Order: sequence, then structure tokens, then C-alpha cells
Amino acid sequence: MQTFREIEISGDAHQRGVMHGEQLSVEIAEAIAIYGSAFGLSESAVFEQAAHFSQVIADFNADYAAEIDGIAEGSGQDVRWITALNARTEILALKNLSTARVASNECTSMCFGAAPVLGQTWDWGQPLEVLCAMFRIERPDGHVIRMMSEPGIIGKIGMNSAGVGVCLNILTLVGYRLGGVPIHVMLRAILDCTSTAEAAAMIDSAAAGKSRNGIVADKTGDCFDREFAGPETMLPDRFNGNLIHTNHYLSREINGHDDPLFFNSRTRMARAMNRVSAAEEPTASAMIDILSDRTDNPFPIFREYLPDEEFGAVGTVATIVMDLAAGEMHVRKGSDPETGFKVYQA
Repeated sequence: MQTFREIEISGDAHQRGVMHGEQLSVEIAEAIAIYGSAFGLSESAVFEQAAHFSQVIADFNADYAAEIDGIAEGSGQDVRWITALNARTEILALKNLSTARVASNECTSMCFGAAPVLGQTWDWGQPLEVLCAMFRIERPDGHVIRMMSEPGIIGKIGMNSAGVGVCLNILTLVGYRLGGVPIHVMLRAILDCTSTAEAAAMIDSAAAGKSRNGIVADKTGDCFDREFAGPETMLPDRFNGNLIHTNHYLSREINGHDDPLFFNSRTRMARAMNRVSAAEEPTASAMIDILSDRTDNPFPIFREYLPDEEFGAVGTVATIVMDLAAGEMHVRKGSDPETGFKVYQA
């Protein structure tokens, strides 16, 4: 069975970063090459963005800045490139300020309302599949994070030993320059929380400047969805008690939902709603089945890799389902339906 490489890091923030950088030094170098090309900017322009976000991250959480410094030290890379990786969503968005670009392959996320089961497909560039890793991060106080992330990036999709989990969707906000705390750093901050209440308070204080969606849940069954639209934070409605999201805003019309660029997102949303409604039990197995759906080609929930100008090919890089009550994270690598899920304990 194909699985992501497993990385374990511990100690204080700087020590965790050094361990991360040492273990993924080759992968970090490759990620820098991939995103350095995708940014479409000169190195000096990338470093200008990195300088800005470095200060934003340090002001938000000094430990995260120290961890990024440690990754640079451990991998032998310029810390400005590691900062750029952690702000890669915001830097990539600079290319699309005037147009709504929603790629033909993006994520579908959901949380059952009747049980603490949370999950998503993460759809992105095929070259990242071989570079990503499953992280086990242990803080000195014993708090453990299990997450799937890209090399050099301190936060992404996952859950923790307190039973808190988070999923992410890309949204598009035409003409808005993204700023504030980088979304991947915010994902790490959510995974450092011990309850949905703590996560909600943190998000509400630091979410400005985003065009993204996050679903957060904990082992008690409490869950919430937040859409970030520049300075606004909005709460989408539930669907029969469940939370479901693709890649267009649900709280209100933004960018024009009739735009053809959003047809893919609306198609997957409708299919996900139908599948969730038909699920007999709100279990991890049921969500795995839903997130493996290949109906409605060429826009299924679980996507094969298709050609893409930016990354060569894009499709489902990972499928992740978290049973928060059981403390289990089910992860499938890649877009092959024959690949099984590996189960990780938080």
C-alpha cells in the first residue's frame, strides 16, 4: 500500500523546526523549486513578500516564527524561502487579483452533524504527492498533532490529541490582495487548540485577509464552518445538520455564482449533498465512501490527475477522514481508488 512518509518531531519550537528540516531537506528543496516557478515572481520579489509575512507570523505567534527558523536551519535553506512556503497560498493569489481562478481540481470537505467525523479530499499539484508527509508533532506539554502537510509548511489538514480537527477549502475573492496571518499558519494554530471554542476565538481574532473556508470540529461533536472573505468572517448554513463545502462562497453571493469557473464547485457540492443525505450512518466508513465518489466526470469528488498548466497535472493528492471520538485519522495517498487507507492515532 502506498503511504505518505512519516515524520516525528518534538521538543521546543526551534528544535521541532530543525528536526522537520533535517528529515525533509530534499523534499523542501524540491518544494521551493516548484513554488518558486509557480509564483511567477523574481526571487527578490518573493523575498519581499517573505519579509512582510515573516513579521506577521512573528507578531501572531513567536513559536511559529522560531519553528520556521529551525526548518531553515535544518534544511540548509534561506529562511525567506521557508517563510514563502508557509505563505504560498497568499503569494500564489497575487497572480489572480483581477480574475476568479478556480482550478478544475479542488477540495471537497464535510463534517457529519450527528457524529464527530470530519474529512476532505485535498486536490492539488501531482508533484506534491511524493513530497508530502504525515507529521506527528509533540509539544513539551504532551499535546500531539497528527497532520498531513507539505515539506517546510508548519500546518495543514489534521487533528490533535485533544480531539480537535480541521479541514480547508480554497475560495476565490476577485480583486482582493490576501494578507494577515497565512492560512497554513492559522491551520497550525487551530491544531494547537484544545476545543472548538478556543479555535473559534482564535480564528475570529486573526482571520482577516483570507479567501478560504475552514471546517473545525472536536470529539464532543461540536463543529463550525467559517468562510473568510477579506475583512469578513461568515458562517455558512448547515445542510440537514451537516457541514459541506467545496470552492465557492455559500453565505452570500460573492464573485457571481453563475460564473462558469464555479460550475465544477457547484457540481461537486450537489453530489456531496446527495451522498451525505443517502448515508445510512454517520461513520468514518461512510465518509470514506462519499469522498471516494467518481460520479459526475469530469468534476467528481475524488479526482484522477488531469493536465494543468501550472503543476503539470492536478487531482486528488490525499483523502483524509478523521474520527475525532476514536482519535483516528484515515489517510489515502493519491488518486488511485485501489490504494487503501492507513489509520493513524492522534
